[in-house]
Amino acid sequence: MNYFSPDYFTARSRWIAAAERYGGRIESYEITAAVPVKEQNLTIDVAIFGNANASKALVISSGLHGAEGLFGSAVQLATIDRYLATDRLPSDLAIVTIHTLNPFGCAWHRRWNEDNIDLNRNFLLTDEVYAGAPSAYSSLDGFLNPRSAPSRLEPFLLKSLGAIGRYGMSALKSTLPVGQYEFPQGLFFGGKAASQTQKILATHFRSWLGAAQQVIHLDLHSGLGKWGTYQLFAELTSDSPRYQWLAERFGDLLTLDAEDRVYQPRGTLGRWCQAEFADRRYDFILAEFGTYSMLRVLKALRAENRAHWWGSPADRSNDWAKEELLEVFVPQSQQWREIVLDRGVKLCWAGINALQS
Repeated sequence: MNYFSPDYFTARSRWIAAAERYGGRIESYEITAAVPVKEQNLTIDVAIFGNANASKALVISSGLHGAEGLFGSAVQLATIDRYLATDRLPSDLAIVTIHTLNPFGCAWHRRWNEDNIDLNRNFLLTDEVYAGAPSAYSSLDGFLNPRSAPSRLEPFLLKSLGAIGRYGMSALKSTLPVGQYEFPQGLFFGGKAASQTQKILATHFRSWLGAAQQVIHLDLHSGLGKWGTYQLFAELTSDSPRYQWLAERFGDLLTLDAEDRVYQPRGTLGRWCQAEFADRRYDFILAEFGTYSMLRVLKALRAENRAHWWGSPADRSNDWAKEELLEVFVPQSQQWREIVLDRGVKLCWAGINALQS
């Protein structure tokens, strides 16, 4: 069965059908934003399987970064279908699937949301402010966010090598994806206030978890790392007991911790969840499935952002930018799709087994 869907609306209808088929309790929350298809809504959908009074819960979320949601949705759909078709959940375990946290980005083939916000930089804690940017970002703004439509003929590689030569690769890695709050039309913008997605989670997430006191949260992403492989990021230090517990259950898959990450972002969903549910044992793992090189991904993000702000919908470059963005996050390669789907489902099963151990 092909679990990958061509667009957000198809993915949503297939996911809801599977949730209903296996008795999931479904809740939907509409996002106020423009839609590419008339008479359709953009919604964050939640399906809860198992006992509402279960003491343990596995949370599987997808689509925090818009276009990546088509990958995450496929893993969620396959996990529901393959697991619940053959196994019954233990009475003390619930599965909470959150489908497409950024429906606008998924529907429009953007990584960002309806306000150009990178949602994984928007979840600031109560004592943090939506302000500031890495010191080098303003210098890089001209390269990252040109005020013109994209062109396939642009010598991006030469320009990127020039930026690397001028600022250094380490400076770029510590600047680009960290999160910035001063350039609303720029890449990795964290917003000026809490997004609609954050408000929905703040209002309803606790009810989705019910009585669960032990939670493992797998947040599915794509676009970072080697082709077809994946890395697990836990915002913990390697000497913490919780990291040790997770490492024992996920084996060598949990290879990176808070001290070793490629970059240290602000406003992440994981840190927010662990602060929000400090009254429980809440382990958050971000799973990154690799596709193309970092430079190709950056090129696609930059081109799509230019098309969004400065391009014309009738211009072929706009279509190319959207197609390339989707390719770097959800490659058309059948081999890649089979590999990541198999590994994604096994990862979710590992979460179930960890909670039962």
